[in-house]
Amino acid sequence: MMSTSNRDRIDAFRAQGFFIMRAFLDIAERAELRRACDAALLRTRALCRETGHSTPRISLLTDGATCFQDDPCALELISAFVGSRRVCELLAGLSRAGAANGEEDAPRLKDAHYYHEQTRRDWDGDWHRDSQFGQSDPEIERAIVATTTSVHFRVALEDDDRLEIVPGSHARWDTPDELRIRRGADRTTPHMPNAARVALRAGDACIFHAWSIHRATYLRAPPRRTIDALYTFARPTVRRWTLPAI
Repeated sequence: MMSTSNRDRIDAFRAQGFFIMRAFLDIAERAELRRACDAALLRTRALCRETGHSTPRISLLTDGATCFQDDPCALELISAFVGSRRVCELLAGLSRAGAANGEEDAPRLKDAHYYHEQTRRDWDGDWHRDSQFGQSDPEIERAIVATTTSVHFRVALEDDDRLEIVPGSHARWDTPDELRIRRGADRTTPHMPNAARVALRAGDACIFHAWSIHRATYLRAPPRRTIDALYTFARPTVRRWTLPAI
C-alpha cells in the first residue's frame, strides 16, 4: 500500500514537476559527500584551465576515472549514494509506467554532476527544457516531452537557491511566450512568466522533471556545492513473434 507521504510526493510531481525533501541528509552525511566531491573538484581544477573554472559543474561518473584517480573510494561512495535504495525510492512512481506504451518504473542512472561556483565570471543561465538538447525540431521535442520521463535528483551540500522552474510546464507544451523565450534570442531574461525559485537549505533534496522549463544562475559567491544525478526510465521491450509456417 502506498503511504500518504509517497502519494503526496507523486501528486506534487505530477502537478508541479518537482518536490522537495527537507533535511534529506544529516550533517555527517553532507560532510562525507562533500569531502568526496570537493576532492574531485580540486583535482579537476588542477588538471584543467577551463573545467571547474569557467564551467559550473564537473561530471562525477563520466570523468570519474580522472577526477577520482587519487581517491577511488570517494568515487565508490558517490556511486553508492546516487544508486542507493534511499534515493531510488524517491523516484518510484514518477515514470509513465501506467500509460499506454509506458515506461518501466525502475530508474536508470545516466550521470551525476557536482555543481559548484565558477571562478571567473557570473552569468544567468538560459531557460530550457533538457529535452531540447540535440533536438532542433520543436515537433519532435514536443513528442518527447509528451511521452517520456527524465528526472533530476538534486541534493544541496550547502544552501542553494540557484534553480528556477516553471511549475507544471513538464506536463504541457510551451505557451507562445515561453517558446519565444526558450527558443529565441532572450533566453536569459528574468521575466519568464510564472517562474518560481527553488531554495534549498543544506541537506535538502529536490526532485524535478528534466522536461520542465527551468534554468539556473551561476555566481562566484556564495559557494555552491550540489550533487545532481540524472535518471531516465526505459520503455519495456516488446517482443513480436512470427507465427510458424503451417
